[in-house]
Amino acid sequence: MSAQGLTERIRRLIETDGPLPFDRYMEIALYDTEHGFFGSGPLRSQAEGDFLTSPEISPEFGTTLARWVEAEYLRLGEPADFTVVEAGASSGALLSPLLKALPFDPKAVAIEVAAAARNALRQKLPKVVTLSSFQGLKPFRGVVIANELLDNLPMALAVRVEDGNWRERRVGWDENRLVMVDTPARLEVLHWLEAYAGEVPTGGVVECQSAAREWMEEVIGLLRGGALVVIDYGDTSAGLLHRRSRGGTLRTYRSHHLSEDPLHHPGATDITADVDFSALVDLVSARGMRYELVRQGDFLRDLGLADRRARLREQELAEARDGDPFRRLGIRSRVKEIDTLLHPRGFGDFLVLSAYI
Repeated sequence: MSAQGLTERIRRLIETDGPLPFDRYMEIALYDTEHGFFGSGPLRSQAEGDFLTSPEISPEFGTTLARWVEAEYLRLGEPADFTVVEAGASSGALLSPLLKALPFDPKAVAIEVAAAARNALRQKLPKVVTLSSFQGLKPFRGVVIANELLDNLPMALAVRVEDGNWRERRVGWDENRLVMVDTPARLEVLHWLEAYAGEVPTGGVVECQSAAREWMEEVIGLLRGGALVVIDYGDTSAGLLHRRSRGGTLRTYRSHHLSEDPLHHPGATDITADVDFSALVDLVSARGMRYELVRQGDFLRDLGLADRRARLREQELAEARDGDPFRRLGIRSRVKEIDTLLHPRGFGDFLVLSAYI
């Protein structure tokens, strides 16, 4: 089905049920198994796709993260049933180098909603168990990794109005096109806003990310020992206040092009927003879990990536003196990839939440 066809389906739903809550619209646009952006179609996270994530930038990302996984394996006493789960595994660009770098052989599971990505994973990593959701997974000891997953989970939208109250933004239909419609907010949306919106002024927009918390609760419920790590763009509630005051953080990507219209080409466009890490921290804290919240650059440096860069730089200089110029260019490319992962105004500014049971 084309974007026009999915738009027509959404129009019929609106005619039947009235304006759709934005989280429902986002669920259809992204995860419909036949026509959604992730639920169908080609691999999205790749150079030929719609966006790139850290694992596609460099295999050093997965190799470095393997040190964190190994530390958890040792902390748990090297259990024979130790399991590594990646949620939103996409093409396996993270999981593949990570598993190769580990000095032990864990059970590995890839959770991926997109059929095209699951097929690619089965070919690339035949020993890895590939599932479409956590529902097929029994409780386990090990780690769960989610890189740039929570920013795509369905979220409601709310706008602050002149009387200081909130209106929930839904998707309606008017004059042959999808439009935003402000409606009374659902109770669960108001509860989320009360906890995490902050002092947003009139006209400010907040993405209410209850689904991200629910995802975390599901993962924590499966862990019988170990840790989870969530890596994504976002901030704390306080850190997001400025952007919320200026209209929110919701945006779209298509073929590496940024837009701010989530109603344009549903099913053919990525819809995403900054993750509110305060809601996630509150959840793990309430469960009594030890946790750390740091920037990606600091997280990777602590795991030795800056040292790795220094060694590569030394190799590059040695090749420049009396080595192979093509080998030098290859090493230089790897150094630049690491710089991209660590850059404080790019990927290095992502937040990393690690929580331990």
